[in-house]
Amino acid sequence: MYRSLWVAGLSAGLLSGPVFAGAYGYPGRGYDAPPAYSTQEYARVIRTQPVYESVRVDEPRQECWNERVSYRDPRYDNNVAVGGLIGAVAGGVLGHQFGGGSGRGAATVLGAVVGAGVGSNTAAANTRYATQDGYQQRCRVVADSHYEDRVTAYDVTYRYGGRDYVARLPYDPGDRIAVDVNVQPSDD
Repeated sequence: MYRSLWVAGLSAGLLSGPVFAGAYGYPGRGYDAPPAYSTQEYARVIRTQPVYESVRVDEPRQECWNERVSYRDPRYDNNVAVGGLIGAVAGGVLGHQFGGGSGRGAATVLGAVVGAGVGSNTAAANTRYATQDGYQQRCRVVADSHYEDRVTAYDVTYRYGGRDYVARLPYDPGDRIAVDVNVQPSDD
């Protein structure tokens, strides 16, 4: 029994060998290169230098001023209303004098409407409005713009394996930086 398991295991190993070599192969022998092995290690940061960029900054603020305005006194608007009311009554009485039956009601309504318009227009034309001057505050939002230098990245010099490297990063890494180390066979 143990012998049959040993023979089966040996057969499986011999059969999978060419499959494994064909799947990963070796450079220069017509096969694909084996996958790279990657690990993460840390390198010592030698120097970090901020990279500045001039950025436009808009700051909104409210700007207000007093503006001189003229307006009419609303107390005189009553004259126009009274003129319209008197005109409506007079037009209604006058319209009631014409027509008969149901036509008399229509003539009364038409006379009142026309009389109201004539009365209010006449009162408005003959009323002298008193205007008053005053000040009204007006405001608007305006943007104050200026430029300022802001740090947009960092040029980092770090040492790994006795060699110096430079990278531009969006952050300051501190005293050490994580690096990916890839190991794969050489084409030689």
